[in-house]
Amino acid sequence: MEDIEIKIGERVRKIRNERGLTLQDVANFTGFSKALISQIENNIVMPPINTLGKIAKVLNVKMTYFFEEEVNQNDFFIVRSEEKKFIYREGVKHGYMYEELAKIKSFDYMDWLLVTVKPEKMDEKLFSHEGFEYMYVVQGGIKMKLGSEDIDLNEGDSIAFNSKIPHAAVTLDNRTALILNAHLKIEKLTEAIKNG
Repeated sequence: MEDIEIKIGERVRKIRNERGLTLQDVANFTGFSKALISQIENNIVMPPINTLGKIAKVLNVKMTYFFEEEVNQNDFFIVRSEEKKFIYREGVKHGYMYEELAKIKSFDYMDWLLVTVKPEKMDEKLFSHEGFEYMYVVQGGIKMKLGSEDIDLNEGDSIAFNSKIPHAAVTLDNRTALILNAHLKIEKLTEAIKNG
């Protein structure tokens, strides 16, 4: 049996059940027999386009629904507020707290973090690593040390940069700052592209 036939049968059954309809309901609304609807759902019969069109109308879905790729659960990741996960980076002693916002298995070449920069006296150590970063200041302000540059960023400002450039952030005005940070890891991205 072709994959597309299996997908159509499974999806007809799935959406019919979600709509709270019986086989007989679909048969009554479409004018087809209950047996035919059952055969379609069980992949015994591949429905012609006009038959599938009538079924789609009764189930209140576009006909393309039966042919679209399903969302893979590895393609999304939800973090509920009570499930917040804090991570710690090697070499970072104090002043930074990293909250993982998402960790999508099929996109492990991206880190999505909410970084809290505390108004503490921090060492002047700069970090350098593979990849590219995007930072958006959600709250407060930071002084971004990027190579030999000192850049003030306030609430609503953002910056993107090559992570190989030595960098660090300290707070402005002795207030805690929150930064949305997206980090693209080039080596992992290259590996993902090679593996298809």
